[in-house]
Amino acid sequence: MSLLVTSQLRFLRRSPWSALTALIGMALGVASVVAVHLISAEVERTLNAGAPPHLAGLTHLLTRPDIDADDYFALRDWWRDHPRAPVRGLVPLLDGQLVVDGRGVQLIGADWLALPRGTDGPGAPLAISGEVLVGEGLIADADFGYRVGDRLTVGGRDLTVAGVLETGLGPALFADIGLAQRLLDVGPGQISLVGLAVVDPWAPWRRRLDRLMPGFGAGLPQPGAAPLTRLLDAGAGSGIDAAWRARPVTAERPSAAFARSVLFNLGALGTLALLVAWFLIYQVGAIWLRRQHLVLTRLQMVGADPRLLRRSFLALFVGLGLAATVLGGLVGVLLATLLVKLSSAGIDASLAVSAARALDPWVMVKAVGSGFGVCLVGGYAAFVREWRPAAGPARWRWLALCALALLVLLGITLERSGVLGGFLAILAMSLLAVLLVTPLLGLLRHAGRGRLLTRLALREVAWYPRVLDVALAALTLAVATGIGVGLMVDSFRSDFQRMLDVRLAGDLYLYGVGDRQGALADWLLAQPEVAEVRRFGEARSRLDGVPVALGYAEFDARESARYGFPRHLETGEALVNERLLRDLDLDVGDQVRGARGVNIVGAFPGFGDPQGRVLVDVTSLDRFGVPARFDRLAVNVRAAADVAALIGRLTERFPALTVEARTTIRAVALRIFDRTFAITRALTLLALLVAVVGTYNALTALRLNQAATAELLRAQGVTSAESRHIALVRAGTLGGVAVALALPLGIAMAWTLCAVVNPRSFGWSVALQLPPAGWLPPLLLGIVAALLAGLLPAPRERGALHDAG
Repeated sequence: MSLLVTSQLRFLRRSPWSALTALIGMALGVASVVAVHLISAEVERTLNAGAPPHLAGLTHLLTRPDIDADDYFALRDWWRDHPRAPVRGLVPLLDGQLVVDGRGVQLIGADWLALPRGTDGPGAPLAISGEVLVGEGLIADADFGYRVGDRLTVGGRDLTVAGVLETGLGPALFADIGLAQRLLDVGPGQISLVGLAVVDPWAPWRRRLDRLMPGFGAGLPQPGAAPLTRLLDAGAGSGIDAAWRARPVTAERPSAAFARSVLFNLGALGTLALLVAWFLIYQVGAIWLRRQHLVLTRLQMVGADPRLLRRSFLALFVGLGLAATVLGGLVGVLLATLLVKLSSAGIDASLAVSAARALDPWVMVKAVGSGFGVCLVGGYAAFVREWRPAAGPARWRWLALCALALLVLLGITLERSGVLGGFLAILAMSLLAVLLVTPLLGLLRHAGRGRLLTRLALREVAWYPRVLDVALAALTLAVATGIGVGLMVDSFRSDFQRMLDVRLAGDLYLYGVGDRQGALADWLLAQPEVAEVRRFGEARSRLDGVPVALGYAEFDARESARYGFPRHLETGEALVNERLLRDLDLDVGDQVRGARGVNIVGAFPGFGDPQGRVLVDVTSLDRFGVPARFDRLAVNVRAAADVAALIGRLTERFPALTVEARTTIRAVALRIFDRTFAITRALTLLALLVAVVGTYNALTALRLNQAATAELLRAQGVTSAESRHIALVRAGTLGGVAVALALPLGIAMAWTLCAVVNPRSFGWSVALQLPPAGWLPPLLLGIVAALLAGLLPAPRERGALHDAG
């Protein structure tokens, strides 16, 4: 065995260039996995730290019309009489609206001592003891700007801020349910909903998967409402009202669901570079084995055990994997730091990747598994394929095609498969394209036209598919992912721009107007630059237990046209976004549940809305039980040049106001959007870089394999320029086949991301668009990468390839 290992090490010294390219490609794959884990773990940490405290440990919410404490106690009594029921806790909750310091505020009350502890719900454990809130203490959302110990007046009471949290709910206060009832001036028995902690069989797996790949747990099935439905049906005859409806608690915090879905998408895309690197390792193993095929065959003929030959061969990959793990881990930390700086504006300004987090055990496990493990698996697969070729490849190829096509169909059509099903469909599409590589290369054998040297180059590619197919598959996947992600992001951005154009109809926006909006509007209309002033307001409400943002204004025909509705809104008419239609299972023409006599007359995409949104005329507010209170003004000026002068006079006359120009808001929003997706673009470029290394390695192997042919051509008078022509044709052919497969695959990926993954993740659809800027750059990069790999000088490594093509 020691002699065989020594022989392999001697071979490694004689083939330094292919070893170096394999090491670089694998290290980049490990770096991408480490970087994605560090970034995702940091985002996950900030999400958990900012979980609303009243949702800690809860999985579902129960709602029904006119709920009171008696309904809650009936539920609790039935639950306690049935200890085997799949519920671990019930909590009464109350929410409502208040005005604090001139701002509309959401007040949430809970029985904090009833919150389940030590559960695996989506909320983080309470950062502030529940006992603090039993009394006159409050928790304030950080959006207020209060500090612990500050005093504020709420509902005529002088109260103390007991804690400050980033909850993601905007201006919100949290109090004991008894205090909340007094502040909202409601009856002592009134509550809004009941929170439940349902037994979740997927919780252990979701926790483990999130530790392995933060955000991936979002792809697993969430606890369904079926156990609750059975529970309520069974208790209908025991004093439990059958009108209860169960909803997942994630609906209360849609921005967190959005962020976790982004984490899932990021983790799935981050594994692409590792997949491409696996192809590279497999390809290197196949090439190295083929170069030693004659020697290994002779050793077996003289009595060497094939298992010892395999172990000595895998010893090469042990060293390669260890080196790739160390190098990739270091590069991954640097890459994570760089990507966080590039996109921190789109995630959270406080994000930072520290060296201590890089030593997390799960990071180390993933680095070792990605580098060392993949090297061994790739080397073993190469040995099995080259040493013992499988018989009848056509049979298993057809079976694989059918199985992958079925997986694509199920992942796209089964809504219950969720985000995971969408990404499995994308993976199956990718593997389908990989299976088509070898047949496409085989078609080049029939090239019979063109110059002799051109036909020679084409046939060289066709006659050695087992040297080139893996690298070609990696290049195809990298280019296709670049196309798919690019088209998805461009479609995202196009819809985002349209949303901004709809939302930002004024030239100036004034916030914090409070009770001064009437006097401020009169002052503005007296200014010669001002052409129009419009008033807008927004309130938080619940419709059939679902939290919604209720927007109101004077909805004349011009205002309605911004949302695609052809006329003004009358009293009792509403426009809703498509997310709310999904949440409440409604359609245009239905009545809004939870409001008195309000009909849905139109729907709008609502791209960017983290939750349900209802738009009504100000005359319909009484049907929602919400008072009219405008909190911002939109100002249109007569000429663009007047904006700066008007802003100057406004800030001088009303220094407490927040004044923002439409152009500034739009530019900042687009800049944040672009920086948010900088990570995905960087990861796809990283995968393309790994694929370039693999393509160069494959072309180098082909040139080494054709060394004798090259010498013969030179002896027959073929010039250096003609040799470069052959190299260009070879490389261009690879690039052409790669982009021919990558373009339809990339478009299919983009469609799946927009039409399947995005609605399941975020709750709204994205209209797929195919601008050349989305698919042309990755195609050109793929072709240029192949040409560059073909033109780079080949190393003069000793040892000839055995012709196994």
